[in-house]
Amino acid sequence: MLPLMAQDDLGSLALKYPFLDTSANHLQFYGSEQGMAKFYEKLDRVIFEQEGKINIIHVGGSHVQGGTLSHTLRRQLGQLAPSLNVERGFFFPYKLANTNTPSNLYVKKIGTWEGCRNSVSRNNCPWGFSGIDAITRDVDAGFELQSFSERGKAYGFTELRLFEHVASSNMEPIGTPSPDSVFVDTTVGIRFWFFNEVQESISIHFTAKDDANPQYTLQGVQMLREEPGLVYHSLGVNGASTYSFLRSENFVEQGRYVGADLVIFGLGINDAYLPADEWDPEKYKVRYDTLVSWFREINPDCQFIFMTNNDSYYKRRSPNKNALDVQEVMKELSKDHDAAYWDLFEVMGGLNSISIWQEQGLASSDKIHFTNKGYRLNATLLFWAFWEDYETHVQSIAP
Repeated sequence: MLPLMAQDDLGSLALKYPFLDTSANHLQFYGSEQGMAKFYEKLDRVIFEQEGKINIIHVGGSHVQGGTLSHTLRRQLGQLAPSLNVERGFFFPYKLANTNTPSNLYVKKIGTWEGCRNSVSRNNCPWGFSGIDAITRDVDAGFELQSFSERGKAYGFTELRLFEHVASSNMEPIGTPSPDSVFVDTTVGIRFWFFNEVQESISIHFTAKDDANPQYTLQGVQMLREEPGLVYHSLGVNGASTYSFLRSENFVEQGRYVGADLVIFGLGINDAYLPADEWDPEKYKVRYDTLVSWFREINPDCQFIFMTNNDSYYKRRSPNKNALDVQEVMKELSKDHDAAYWDLFEVMGGLNSISIWQEQGLASSDKIHFTNKGYRLNATLLFWAFWEDYETHVQSIAP
């Protein structure tokens, strides 16, 4: 029997926030009702048999880069079983790219670095899985890195993977502590460091192979442990749209090393941030179709949750009604790809509800983003929709 959760249940949330439409807080399926079955079967093995790893990838823009939404979900899913090992997985050390960093990541930047994001139209870089590059030409550069599950408690790892662009890198990273063994996939661009003992932090500097033109391009980091468990990866880039990630030339190749059993798609707020006469929902759908196909190249059994846009304002002046089209497109995607659909827009109260969220201290004054409290509420609502569906699955297989 799965344990009861520590956070507020859905009934308590409905009383605390009466503007929510908790009756809509379910995973819905417009295609096959088995849209989460393969994922649940693998999750069962991890929870009940302590066998294997389950990989969840959360893809989005600033909502994901900020870290509160994805980290709250990571911690809540970690409560599915008392013994469930939860790993930090793949992420980008954003501070190296001179952009905001989640509070549960400690990154000390040494020397001079520049960032290059797939969401910036003037940028043109050889992106990998993360959609961000951090580039240094400083032979004295480096960084220190640590990731925390909660205050004072770091995620441990026995393997560290550095995702890098080989063709533009002629400096070699050196780790402290030093790895016990090393393997480099120069075709895909991943450096594997293996440690005999569990590590909680890493410090990295470089040696230059070409003193005349030194350069190193970092494209992401992944921390791993040997134990079975749940790995919650985050792909968040400020300003990212569906088109942004389609600019990544090495997305699938690097993504195969990350793995993908379930992808939570939260891309759309930036796609739909347009005047009505410039917004093309059909093109938006086609771009999502491509992203789905890419993830199914990574794992043919990958399954998906399409999370609608939150309610928002266009240029702080009026409710963005393009969110209504996003709902319809995601229902079609659910049908076409046998995926789950979660209607955040409806659950938060529908059109113009962002104003109420702002009044309640749950959304920021730009009427697009949430406060940390709002992101935690968003995560909890999605968790309860997931919990309800997974609990139904567990009951169906009970002897």
